[in-house]
Amino acid sequence: MLSKIKLVFVSILFLFTYSDIFPQQTKLQKIESYILQAMKDWKMPGFAAAIVKNDTVIFLKGFGVRDIRNNEPVDENTNFMIASCSKAFTTASIARLVDQGKIKWDDPVIKYLPYFQMYDPWVTKEITIRDLVTHRSGLATFSGDILWLGTYYTKDEVIKRAQYLKPTSSFRSRYGYQNILYSVAGEVINAVSDTNWHAYIKHNFFEPLGMERSNTSIKEMKEKGNFAWPHRTLNGNVIAHSDYYSVESVAPAGAINSNVKDVARWILLQLNKGIIGNKRIFSEYQSNEMWSNNMFVGNNNYGLGWFITYKNGKRVLNHGGGMPGMISDVTIVPEEKFGLVLLSNYETGMVSAIRNYIMDVMMNVEPKDYNKMMLENWARRMETFDKENKRREEVRVKNTKPSLPLEKFSGTYEDKMYGEAQISLKEGKLFLQFIPSSSFRGELKHYHFDQFYIDWEDEFLTRGWIKFDMNFKGEIKQFSIEVPNSPDFIFTELLFEKVK
Repeated sequence: MLSKIKLVFVSILFLFTYSDIFPQQTKLQKIESYILQAMKDWKMPGFAAAIVKNDTVIFLKGFGVRDIRNNEPVDENTNFMIASCSKAFTTASIARLVDQGKIKWDDPVIKYLPYFQMYDPWVTKEITIRDLVTHRSGLATFSGDILWLGTYYTKDEVIKRAQYLKPTSSFRSRYGYQNILYSVAGEVINAVSDTNWHAYIKHNFFEPLGMERSNTSIKEMKEKGNFAWPHRTLNGNVIAHSDYYSVESVAPAGAINSNVKDVARWILLQLNKGIIGNKRIFSEYQSNEMWSNNMFVGNNNYGLGWFITYKNGKRVLNHGGGMPGMISDVTIVPEEKFGLVLLSNYETGMVSAIRNYIMDVMMNVEPKDYNKMMLENWARRMETFDKENKRREEVRVKNTKPSLPLEKFSGTYEDKMYGEAQISLKEGKLFLQFIPSSSFRGELKHYHFDQFYIDWEDEFLTRGWIKFDMNFKGEIKQFSIEVPNSPDFIFTELLFEKVK
């Protein structure tokens, strides 16, 4: 009799286990197949994914190659630049310091950084640590990024020059995504902890979480080996970038390099509201604080280092990251005890498509073909870029020439915020060189009147147009620049005055 009862119990246990595991395996198989098809569609060189469910990493895998030039495979330990997914580490660091009573979210920044200045003196006085990390400073999205991406400026110089960035909205009234102000937040960490952001992240997150291969330096990432190389498109073909762009001068905004195995540990920490194993990194109170709505973004919100949306009535925390040749995503659905991380080494819409597909599958929603939708959106985006170039060619006034001999355009120009640019005449041709950014250069080709266009030597930049203006003496006074298809830079913030 006892053996029969045991047999029935084991059978019931098997049925419960089987009914739980088998659907999950089917879901993961669907996800893997979808990723493989998407990689073909996008010509994605390398990709990695991890999925966490109920305190367990249920999916952990690399796909494709780290670098198309050597075909070494991506695995779960392959490091990518996670870019702006780093921001949540910065806010978690501040949360720890708030827990310890060293700072408060709503403390004025100048309490800890007396030298810090914004364009408006009143904003300088009023801006808080919370304002720094919630994108409500009044600055435009990506304002000032041209100061750090590809330049030789140090973090101190970037922060100093940021005081010349003019706001485009009133303080705290509108969302404007900011990288430089996250760098300022990192300096607050330094001011109250007597250690820099890099060391703080390593000691308080990488080490206790067991994120053994994660780091905050491109140099260190290369030394560790097994890292993904960034890629781009040239004439319809996917090729490797010449090198990485450094983010060191605004490191708290995006300098972490990591892999899906390590980031899965970070997701577990988030889902457990600050606890990993038997270690508490930050309090549950601060976890809730970071997940609270602070700034509206269209119909959604931004918390403290997280975008906040809702899917099927459930809160979704998400942050993406992008650098030239790299796209990443970390998404968490707390009520489902579910999270994911996706890393790629080619800038496309694939990451967003795979994230949305995984969320539908894991939340038992009939998935849409997000990959098809994103491919169509991407094609429309490229078409828009082509249309803009064609439009400018159509409105071009033919058979004009510059008002002055080309040598009159040459000289040194300066933008107060950005720094100097040099225009030189070589063999009858004008060349533009941005001094702080060695790769921002190229030949100026005549467009019409006193306007020129430039196809930059830098592989990240798209075609730009330069307009020269004269003073009343008929001398070249200044030039402005437009790069309408620029992915991240606001070139219209710049006005270069001729200084010699």
